[in-house]
Amino acid sequence: MSGDAAARGAGAGVARSLAAHATPVRLLALALAFVVAVIAGVIGFSVNQPWMGVDMTFDARAGGAVVQSAVGPGRAIPAGTVIVAVSGGGDRLRLERNDLTGQVDGSFGPFADFQRFMTRQGRFAEMQRQPRMTLTDSTGRDWTIQPVWGRPLWTFGIDFWIGVVVGVVSWLTSAAIFVFRPREASARYMLLSGFGMLFCAPIGVMYSARELSLPETAFYLVNGVNFLGGSLFSAALFALLLYYPRKLAPRWVGLLVVGVFLAWYAAQALGWFADLTFARRFLTMCGLAGCFVLSGVHWWMTRRDPVARAALSWFLLSWVLVTSFFAGTILAPQMFGVDTSVAEPYGFLLFLVIYGGLAVGIMRYRLFELGEWWGRIMAWTLGLMLLAALDMLFLAGLRLQAELSLSLALLICGLVWLPLRGWIGDRVLGRRKPDDRALFEGVVQIGLTAAPADQLSQWIAVLKTRFDPLRLDVGEGGERARLADDGVALVTPALHGLPALRLEYARGGRALFSPGDVAQADALADMLRFVFENRDAYERGVVMERKRIAGDIHDNLGASLLSALHSRDGERKDRYIRETLADLRTIVTEPSGAETGLAETLAGSRKEMAERLQARGMTLDWPPQDAPAEGVSSAIAQSLRAMLREITNNIVKHAQARTVRVTLAHAAGDLVLTVEDDGVGFDPQSVTPGAGLGGLAERAARHGGGVDWSRGADGRGMRVQVRLPVA
Repeated sequence: MSGDAAARGAGAGVARSLAAHATPVRLLALALAFVVAVIAGVIGFSVNQPWMGVDMTFDARAGGAVVQSAVGPGRAIPAGTVIVAVSGGGDRLRLERNDLTGQVDGSFGPFADFQRFMTRQGRFAEMQRQPRMTLTDSTGRDWTIQPVWGRPLWTFGIDFWIGVVVGVVSWLTSAAIFVFRPREASARYMLLSGFGMLFCAPIGVMYSARELSLPETAFYLVNGVNFLGGSLFSAALFALLLYYPRKLAPRWVGLLVVGVFLAWYAAQALGWFADLTFARRFLTMCGLAGCFVLSGVHWWMTRRDPVARAALSWFLLSWVLVTSFFAGTILAPQMFGVDTSVAEPYGFLLFLVIYGGLAVGIMRYRLFELGEWWGRIMAWTLGLMLLAALDMLFLAGLRLQAELSLSLALLICGLVWLPLRGWIGDRVLGRRKPDDRALFEGVVQIGLTAAPADQLSQWIAVLKTRFDPLRLDVGEGGERARLADDGVALVTPALHGLPALRLEYARGGRALFSPGDVAQADALADMLRFVFENRDAYERGVVMERKRIAGDIHDNLGASLLSALHSRDGERKDRYIRETLADLRTIVTEPSGAETGLAETLAGSRKEMAERLQARGMTLDWPPQDAPAEGVSSAIAQSLRAMLREITNNIVKHAQARTVRVTLAHAAGDLVLTVEDDGVGFDPQSVTPGAGLGGLAERAARHGGGVDWSRGADGRGMRVQVRLPVA
């Protein structure tokens, strides 16, 4: 085996060993231990300093440092005292504006000024380490302090703890992503950015939160580590965009980017630059501009990849907004000599949003919810940035008054930006409001279509109109619509014979499906289901009406025509025909819900039945009885007449009877009509119900009643009992 092969084999063995032992839990524990060690070092260094107990802020108008508060060793100094000089150990220095600055990198131009600042810090530190030091105020009074070794934790301001929290959260978030995505270049560069932020924010507050000074060597060290952390953070984010969400460059390019930033750091550390602000800010601002360019490239490349576009949206929402705001309000003003040291620690809080957005994007967690609101946030943020830029332009460039400048900036934003924002949303981003009327008409048209194949094609057309998917296939759905594959697909429910459909790549592949799309799909499905249910109800009503008309024609018209046929009396025949025509008009035109008198109905049926039986030589025994006074619906009256006619038809055709007896009873809201004959009869169980017998039972059941057939009391003839609700 060659030496290279042996080395590769050994390396592979080491890698397998690490893979076997480096579980996510162990890696996270290691990351936690590392951050605890770093923060312990930061706090330990900050605490292990001499403490004066005096909080001062330099005020150029007062000509010195104004005491904000004084406790502990310096508690004798009243608040508001203006300190102009510090002395101790035989040395004396008059306070200058930059002596108390917290933002070192952006407070100096030439490197010589920075080195002078560091030298003065060393001299101040020596004074603080003396048993006694003196603060001289603007009136010439000397205040002697005996510094105490060890600064209490409670004296550190909120800006100190903000830096600590930002460093811890950034590192742990990036580490948590890395341990679950170790093979992704984006996760590795995110880990590097978290590492950089851990040594940028907490290390930075070590000197920004100082009382007066730090030893010169220590100050150089922590300041250099702070800038190194910031350089790694900027380089890592730039390199991350080379591979996330799409790979734009080979692996070595990302390493080259990091190498360039490290080389720049080494060059400024060696003093190759004459200007500190240029050395500390120029490459960072170039990296920011490059990130904008790479973001635009990704945006173009992901126009047909909604998952990658959603991941990029998280990045843009978090990184571009936060970094732009930080650069525009903290870094850029420093390049023009504006002191932003007071706001910088709070600006670091914004970087937590970056790691949240990147974590969501890289882990692909609920990406499909972003499309609903990220565009609005971006638009409003750009509007605020435009407002701030115009206000600064009018103030600094045109030297307008503050009130006039802000009013003019608001007016321009209102007249220009708000309409432009709507145009961009509608034209550039393709955000168009769906045509609800067209969707409604399309859904209703499906319900009016009979052929299932045509229904499916029209349903597909409605979904394509609303969601514009690149692909649409039959899928497996439930009762409600749902998202699938991180929002790549939307599955509609199956309903009324139409299969579930799987829609993929919304808006022509430019977006993911969102929960709002799910709600819209459910709304369309519910609308279509409602149309189908109402159409089915209408069709059932049509069928029932057809059956009613068929039964009425068979029972009423058939009986009347049969009576007319067998009548030898011409006048009676004409009357039967007129009654038949009247019944026909009633069947066709009379509403089924109209009321009619029950007594009149029974009286007419008694007369008609008596005449028909008499014509065949039979006798009707139907003594007059008091019928219920209330009215009944025309449908029940019609059914009652039809049933009596059908019973009479059967008796006339088949019974061979001599006497027919009818009795009427009314109890518990039901009308019970019993018809008995003394004819030959039949076995009800052995006869298959036809249009006549079946129609009787169906008519009664339609109104909640019933029909019973049985043999007569003495075993002869038939007995029919009809029960109808009339109350």
